[in-house]
Amino acid sequence: MDPTVEATTAALASTSTSSPSSHDAVAAFETSTTALVEPMLTDDAQDNANGKVDDQSTADIPIAEPPTTTPSGAPMPTTADPTLIEAWDRYWAIVQATPTDFDAWEELLRLVDRQDGGFGPEAPPANISNVRVIYDAFLGRFPLCFGYWKKYSDLVFLSIGVDSAIEVFERGVKSIPNSVDLWVQYCSFVMEQKPNDRAATEQLFERGSKCVGMDFMPHVFWDKYIEFLEEKSETTKAVQLLEHIIKIPMHQYARYFEKYSQLVASRPLNELIPEERLAAYKNQLGAGQESKEGEEDAPQETSQTEEQLEAQIRQLIMESATQVYTNTAMETNKRWPFEAEIKRPYFHVKPMDMPQLSNWRRYLDFEETEGDVQRIRILYERCLVTCALYEEFWLRYGTWTRSQNNVDQLQDVYSRAVHFVPSTNPSTRLLLALVEEERGEFEDARQHYKTMLGFLPGHIETIVRFASFERRVSPKDLESAELVYASQLGLENVDELTQTAIVTLYAKFLWQIKKDAEGARAIFKTGEGKFASKFYFSNYVKFEKDQDGDDYEERVSNVYEQARLSSLPESVKNDYNQSYLDFVMEFGSSAARYNNLETELKAPSVYVAESRKRAATEQAEEERAKKQAKQDEAADQGAESTSPSTDSHAPAADHNGNAPAVSNTASISATPAAHWGAHSGAYGYPAAAYPYAAQTGASWGYPSAADPNA
Repeated sequence: MDPTVEATTAALASTSTSSPSSHDAVAAFETSTTALVEPMLTDDAQDNANGKVDDQSTADIPIAEPPTTTPSGAPMPTTADPTLIEAWDRYWAIVQATPTDFDAWEELLRLVDRQDGGFGPEAPPANISNVRVIYDAFLGRFPLCFGYWKKYSDLVFLSIGVDSAIEVFERGVKSIPNSVDLWVQYCSFVMEQKPNDRAATEQLFERGSKCVGMDFMPHVFWDKYIEFLEEKSETTKAVQLLEHIIKIPMHQYARYFEKYSQLVASRPLNELIPEERLAAYKNQLGAGQESKEGEEDAPQETSQTEEQLEAQIRQLIMESATQVYTNTAMETNKRWPFEAEIKRPYFHVKPMDMPQLSNWRRYLDFEETEGDVQRIRILYERCLVTCALYEEFWLRYGTWTRSQNNVDQLQDVYSRAVHFVPSTNPSTRLLLALVEEERGEFEDARQHYKTMLGFLPGHIETIVRFASFERRVSPKDLESAELVYASQLGLENVDELTQTAIVTLYAKFLWQIKKDAEGARAIFKTGEGKFASKFYFSNYVKFEKDQDGDDYEERVSNVYEQARLSSLPESVKNDYNQSYLDFVMEFGSSAARYNNLETELKAPSVYVAESRKRAATEQAEEERAKKQAKQDEAADQGAESTSPSTDSHAPAADHNGNAPAVSNTASISATPAAHWGAHSGAYGYPAAAYPYAAQTGASWGYPSAADPNA
């Protein structure tokens, strides 16, 4: 090996400790740099480096420090390979710009493993420092990737030791507590590395059993737990554990019942059941024997042998276990169809297919119908590993949790939801803000609203909820609530429709909440000549009609005139014109003004438009009538073609001279299209009938869905 490399390696190894910090890593890196540079110096420079300054030297030779980060800001990898450094820098830049790019993260994690020196006590400290930086960033973004928690702990164990690896495992099981695999790996690691700490290991298994014991496929975990108890000769605890396991509906429930049956048949009674239960069985059997002896005239034996009594007790234990087994089998079979359809029980960023999503919905429906709160919660947690990126399941879980009247659990659900649901879906964060407000955490709630507006500037629902929150928190000081609206005025990259809504809602707040009529009017006026919105003009008219004053007629008329001159659709303008006329009739001061206004508003163009509308309606009615006439004619022709009078093979009259009867189905079957055409749906099934018009809301007076101004 090159002496320079040997010196570098020795220097780095000498600085490694059982728990190096980032400061230690930097110090080691500086030491290695000195060791690397010193052999390259001239004799004079070497003397200078050792403190021996030559009097004849006129300048010091600078020593260049190697970079500690890549151009994109990533920690510098421990390698001399420029290709690896370039790839490292590129993928780091990608994940910083797009933190949800899972593929780029995976590539970066692969590069971490390729650092020079590997991982171990003698490895460069910078290696494990880089591992911590990148794994922490990745698992902070994707905490449900249980396999990477295991890999992270392995690297930390190799480089630092057992306790640091346990810290990583603890972070992992807190991030994804229902991962069977992660709990098995954690418990196995502790069993291997701390074989003498039996109490701590058993406590760890108990924690894991509460998190994953009721999963449908927890057999790997239960096997490891039983193995641990058997290794420690804890037969009684193993039997008690099996007694608990056989009650759980799961994939391999029958295997545990068989193991339990074997122990019942082979182990001493005092290992199978507690003393109290054993005494109760003996009393039960003793009382039964005394009753039987009383009925015998001449009993041959007056007492049972110990072997017979023990056999009967074992039989009672098995009878009770068999009843449990039967119920477990029934509950397992109920869930089996849903479990069989789960193809991806782990987290991934790839979208789920529709059958999988549908299966989870049906499965949740089933458990909620069954009503077992613990099983419902466990299934939701399982679902939200697989479907973590789907807002609908978080919202459903939140709704169910709300029904349990537990605000703290509800806060936990929504806090996790905002981590996974894309920021473009604001519902979960808005609900979390409401829950935080309910819990009295006002600053947290305020921060959620601000975060949401940072993601979605001008988002109307967030603005309204944020302002309402500030109003509720400070009902006597509305400045904070007003500031929410004011801060959203004039935003760039916000469309006109959104700006119209913000202006209108701000004005309504000043008018109805703050009771500041002049301020509301000033805000409304900012939209004059700019907005062509029914929502804006309707609220503006209502506002001015609500204000008294000598200029009442003038102010309201001015708003109507603004609407009339706007670019609203003609149909909407006509509605405003009629409302304008009604207003002048009811509140106007001059009949001449009304007459002139009516003449102006009822211009020929209005009548032409109404005439065209009537003509279009009449034409549509005429076309429907023609179509119906054709259908009726076709039906009549079909009936005539099957008439007995034109059929040479028609049956003759009966023996009484009566004409044969004609089947009523002839006219119906002759025109099946006419009979089903209006009602047939996909695959020939009758389509749902809609008694209301498809494009008009006239049946109930609502505007149609197609109306852009609805």
